Amino acid sequence: MNVTIYSVINVLLALGAGQAPAEPPAALQRQHLQVLTSVPESQLFPMMNAIADSLGVRCDYCHVRSAPDPTKTWSLAGGWIWDRDDKPPKLAARGMMRMVADINARQFGGRAIVSCYTCHRGSVSPVTFPPLPPRPYATAPEPLARPLPSADEVWSAYLRAVGATRRFETLVMSATDDRSEGRHGTFDVVFKGTGRFRATLRMPPDGPVTQGLTGDSGWLASDSGSRALRPAELELLRRAAQRYAVVKADRPANLQIAKMERLGDRDAYVAVSEVSPQTTVTLFFDVATGLLLRERTTTTTSFVPLQAQVDYEDYRNVDGVMLPFLIRSSDGSPFDTSVKVFTTVRHDVDVDDSIFERPVAAPKALPRH
Repeated sequence: MNVTIYSVINVLLALGAGQAPAEPPAALQRQHLQVLTSVPESQLFPMMNAIADSLGVRCDYCHVRSAPDPTKTWSLAGGWIWDRDDKPPKLAARGMMRMVADINARQFGGRAIVSCYTCHRGSVSPVTFPPLPPRPYATAPEPLARPLPSADEVWSAYLRAVGATRRFETLVMSATDDRSEGRHGTFDVVFKGTGRFRATLRMPPDGPVTQGLTGDSGWLASDSGSRALRPAELELLRRAAQRYAVVKADRPANLQIAKMERLGDRDAYVAVSEVSPQTTVTLFFDVATGLLLRERTTTTTSFVPLQAQVDYEDYRNVDGVMLPFLIRSSDGSPFDTSVKVFTTVRHDVDVDDSIFERPVAAPKALPRH
């Protein structure tokens, strides 16, 4: 399976559901690593993307690229020689990473409080001074904070808002999927009952990538074949599937309403939950409508926190349930940002059970008009 397919798989699964326990460090396979030696392979590239984004640069600022495929877009063209140290910025980056790790170890007990973005703020040159002229001091009194509702009240309002009591045997959805670098594809989703899910992403020039869930098992299929999902991938896919269901997230047992925050032109209740020692999920619920506007997952690593975010927009009533017709997902890589605009949403469509089975050859076509 090539690098392009892996990139598509990562987008389908999405970062943020935590990592598999006791995952071996990337340094076992990448012996040239000198600073991030304890980082798991699954966190290495998301971490490097976050560092690049913190400085406002691309991978080639530090890394050598030889003979990329001219028929591919910049992010998918390959040709990277990761272990080469030809470029001075890569050597400087190692020193900066050691500095950040030392500050966090000595001042914050090893917690990743200081990061590259703390100083760089999207620029190669760190920000030393505040802008001039200085900001005026606030003269108006701060508005009185409104009392916050309980987590029970916010969650109940959300379930009522989306119409969670409505039940359909199947849900079939189709969307356009737009990415950076002029990439345009399509995305199809099928639910049947409570335990079956299938999603297919078509992003030319590559063939389709399809994933399926049936009960406790799942699979992945592309032009190069199919395989069963590993346990960590299975959990990631279950979480990704919830984005397209009527209820967008399982309610964590320890959900707490932390504050109210302005999100675009909407006031939102900010609900925070620690789902594991390494992973925190933050949900933003519209104060006026009760609908979920944003879901953000923060995963603590040994060096820099990783974040993934899903925004839900353009809610519409379809057969008595409210569904977002625009879903925007993003993480630390600009090449992974996806904007899905749904063009078709249908309930109780006749769906053959066989489409949820792992295909031996190319996956069967999804049901369409």
